[in-house]
Formats: sequence, C-alpha cells, structure tokens
Amino acid sequence: VSASANNNSMAFQAAVPVGPLSATLAYTSDNTASAQVNTTGVSTSLAAGNGTLSLGYVTVDASTDATQMSAAYATTLGSASLSVGYASTEQGNDATTTDIEVAISQSIGAGASIFAEMHNRSGVDNNGETSSLVLGTSVSF
Repeated sequence: VSASANNNSMAFQAAVPVGPLSATLAYTSDNTASAQVNTTGVSTSLAAGNGTLSLGYVTVDASTDATQMSAAYATTLGSASLSVGYASTEQGNDATTTDIEVAISQSIGAGASIFAEMHNRSGVDNNGETSSLVLGTSVSF
C-alpha cells in the first residue's frame, strides 16, 4: 500500500483438491489512482485417455473487461509428443478471438528432435485470420 497515492495491490492463489483433480483458484486486485484492475481465474487438469487435459477460465474486470476460456490436451503417440490447444478470448465490445495450436515433436536421438507446430488465430482485425506453420529441429547439449 502506498499512502501518498492511495495505491494498493493484493493477490491470492490456492490449490484445492476436487475429487481426482486439483483446481487452482486465483484473484488479483491492483488499484491505482488512474485504474482499477481485478482478475479472477480458475484452472484444473486431469488424466484423460493416454494424456492430460487442462482447462482454464480467466476474467478481467478493468476499464476494458476481458474473458478467456481455454483447453489443452497433451499425450504421446508412440515416442512422439503431441499437444493440442484451444483458447477463446472476448475483450470489451470486440469480436471474440479464437486460437488453435497443434504441436508434435519426435526425438531422433543424441539430444536432437524434429518438430512441427501449427497456430491459427481468427476473429482479430475485423474478422481477419492469421495462420502459421513451423517445421524444425532442435538440439540439446
């Protein structure tokens, strides 16, 4: 707390067991003379099939409110790692933005791996769409 400008910040986070999964709850409040921003979020993950499913929800109460919902799934296919993610974000009066990501990585031995990643975003810039595809290798020492 800053007495001269009457600014204050506060944050809270807790992990709570809920049956076979664990939920993380979080809240932040940041108040200044020029703005007040309150953020609330919850996330969880659980075993699903041969992988892990993660879910999240965040809401921001500020001069421009925002809400985001997301889901991700990570698994293996043989010895390759596969992940798929989805997020939907709505901010203020803007259109909803949707992001989809897919990544796969395969070790080829000696600390090297090959990977492919795809990202698609829609709903931005007056319903524009952007996409990217990356193919590459990585080496770890």
